[in-house]
Amino acid sequence: MPKPRSKTQPKKRPKNQPSKSKLKTKPEPVNITKSKFYWISLTISTVIVVLGYGIVAGIAMAQVGLILVTALSVIGVVGYVRLKPSILTTRTRATYLFVGAAVIGYGIWATLVIVLAVTGFGLQVQAALGGQLFIITSQIIFLVVGASIGEYLSTNNAFQSFAGKVKQKIGF
Repeated sequence: MPKPRSKTQPKKRPKNQPSKSKLKTKPEPVNITKSKFYWISLTISTVIVVLGYGIVAGIAMAQVGLILVTALSVIGVVGYVRLKPSILTTRTRATYLFVGAAVIGYGIWATLVIVLAVTGFGLQVQAALGGQLFIITSQIIFLVVGASIGEYLSTNNAFQSFAGKVKQKIGF
């Protein structure tokens, strides 16, 4: 004979658990930045906004052009990295982009600034564009160029084998 249940003890009912075949996987969220249409729309809207603001604010077209080149170069490299699949891990790819931007990009920028200062063209560029605008935009552009070179080196097989030999020699 079964034991009588006490009033404080709840009824035990089997839990409704879905079978393994009924478990649904969650779909991946939609990522707008993996669409070429997004990057094209962003580029077109950036051109329209920067040109419109430059005209309304009365900024010289050379300065507007430099700002536009700066913005579009950043959009271009980010869009390329976002859309282009890579066999490298995210960490390794980020390392190549960082080293490319920090070492190569700043190296090119410093070389340009030194050459402009030695030749005297630096004063002409500053007079035409403004000192701060030229410095900031040229730094950003050369950081983007360096990151692009770093991305290229990450996909170059000859450089990969050279980097592997260097890692072995220094013990990484």
